[in-house]
Amino acid sequence: MNGSLISLKQKGLSLLFLTLMTGVSPSVVKAQVKLSPPPPVKLVQSADQVDEEGLKKKAEQVIQLLNEEDYGKVRTLLNRELAIQLTADQIGEIWNNLIELTGPVKNIVGYKVIPTINADLVVVETEFDDETTDQFVVTFNKEGEIVGIDFPNVASIEEIAEIVLNSVSVNDFSRARGYLHPSLKTEILPTRLQTAWESIQRENGLYERIEEITVRPGSGVDAVDLVVVEAKFQKGIRQFLFIFDDNRRIVGINLAE
Repeated sequence: MNGSLISLKQKGLSLLFLTLMTGVSPSVVKAQVKLSPPPPVKLVQSADQVDEEGLKKKAEQVIQLLNEEDYGKVRTLLNRELAIQLTADQIGEIWNNLIELTGPVKNIVGYKVIPTINADLVVVETEFDDETTDQFVVTFNKEGEIVGIDFPNVASIEEIAEIVLNSVSVNDFSRARGYLHPSLKTEILPTRLQTAWESIQRENGLYERIEEITVRPGSGVDAVDLVVVEAKFQKGIRQFLFIFDDNRRIVGINLAE
């Protein structure tokens, strides 16, 4: 498996974090799903410009459909590979977990488009029924396809690390991927997480359970938090390391040594 690795050092501990995985497992089910193509986003010729209005409208459409609980229509706006992996029921579960705490979206306050090298992010500032405000981040690849929707995080970083590991253990790679930082989502689709997880189980045996979770808060210098998860496999214990930014999004995870 090829990979692009980022070397990070925190408090004298050298860590290697996988941020780009390649390869698709042959065991991926080739589901025959017919999806209508999403509304086109106009791509401008200059590499330094994006169609901000088109991206904003598409991001707004996604939030409105979620609020209307039309999860099947949401899937038609996603990148095809992601849509095949992510069911309407899974989208609904994530949405309902959020609005149980906040209520539905009452108003969209504003938008911010952030172009990057591999993706364009639309930050959607929203007001919920409970009067709180928070952000959704809709990630587009350079073809104008949605490859990620970041929901406001209502879980702690400890809970998120547990959710991610338990999700991959039951082959729910789309849900696990949902907690990655938007900048990683263009490159890391669910099938790539599946490839990494299958490799880990070939080496360590089948996953059994989480033994221990430890949180190591970041310093004022690096502003990132580390979560260490000790997981029991048939052949022994394996350690998983999660790096979180200050928005509780995963910016690094060691899925393979």
